[in-house]
Amino acid sequence: MNITAALNSVNTISSVILKDTSVSQDYIDVINKLHPVVPYQTRDEINSNDAALEQFKKDISTKGAAQFLSDLNEEKIKTLVEEYRQKLLKEKEANPENPMDINKMVSDYRKLLLKEMMEAQKAEHEKQKAEQNTNPLESQTLSTADIFDSIKESEVKSSNEKTVDLLELMINTVCIETDKKENEA
Repeated sequence: MNITAALNSVNTISSVILKDTSVSQDYIDVINKLHPVVPYQTRDEINSNDAALEQFKKDISTKGAAQFLSDLNEEKIKTLVEEYRQKLLKEKEANPENPMDINKMVSDYRKLLLKEMMEAQKAEHEKQKAEQNTNPLESQTLSTADIFDSIKESEVKSSNEKTVDLLELMINTVCIETDKKENEA
């Protein structure tokens, strides 16, 4: 037997379609309906089809992180206030003889939520500062408040000190060098 004959026999064997008869076609169809085959997608392909993620990226890039977080917190507060208003309206309908000033109660609730949010942010800020003070090399990130504080401190220092601009510094340096050359000669 030569190589050509062996290759031809392999080709004829592979060209015959083998069908698995141990499982019925109906069973295969039911399995395919219950668990459809989903083509593989990379994480980038999945993310590119996610409208909520795209909106999030757009909001972060246009508003910035601080404004986005502020808007998100405001939205949460509005939702909670509206839920509280609906709860109060239901209570008023259930007990019409009980006088309630819903607007005042909702306003007080909103103030309470804002106060709690501010306290939580302040506590988080203090916690981050404490972590930065204990591990200055580990935490290299700065919060927005830290940046503003450092800018304010530098403005206060600069207003108390005499400022020297670049042109004045260059002129003084040139004058000092010419004076040294004249003294040496």
